[in-house]
Amino acid sequence: MRTKYKPWAKPYLDEHPSISLSKDAFLGMKDYYLEIGSGKGKFICDMASMYPDKTFVGIEKNVTVSGMCCKKIVESGLKNAFLYFDFIEKVIDEMKDNTVEGIFLNFSDPWPKERHTKRRLTNQNLMTKYYRVLKKDGHLYFKTDNEDLFNFTIESLRESPFKIINLNPKYDQLDEFDAITEYEENFREEKKNIYRLVLQK
Repeated sequence: MRTKYKPWAKPYLDEHPSISLSKDAFLGMKDYYLEIGSGKGKFICDMASMYPDKTFVGIEKNVTVSGMCCKKIVESGLKNAFLYFDFIEKVIDEMKDNTVEGIFLNFSDPWPKERHTKRRLTNQNLMTKYYRVLKKDGHLYFKTDNEDLFNFTIESLRESPFKIINLNPKYDQLDEFDAITEYEENFREEKKNIYRLVLQK
């Protein structure tokens, strides 16, 4: 369900530049974990809380949801969680090679219509770019409730240098280096199937 527009969100982002990063600040970061589509911030805050020695950055394209995520980070008091408000497609070409420790793709929009294939966050073009920005031995973690997107993602790996570390079509537990998103809480309560891939550069 689409989140209702909140007029306070953009001003809130602007008022917290230490958390809501500028483009230059985001592009200047290194040795961090990137969540693409950070939503309202539960996942990134939980991961940052569990792993205080690691840095986590969320990128989110929706201004209202970005504001909610930023507010959650600010109120948590976490010093190792940050947010960048933009589309990953608009900034990834400017990101430096070998700077990201890991990438999380959690319940991305499946864009089910065939004509929208290029908008899926696991299309071959983006997967190639994820590989470039990841550090050597870095990981990409992918979770979805959509079987078609899961199969599409596997197909996108046919000519990819990524190594498949784990392929789980029934992810009903929780790995150590993982946290539950807002969507995932509902899916697990509904006993909905969750698919997961872990890839390594």
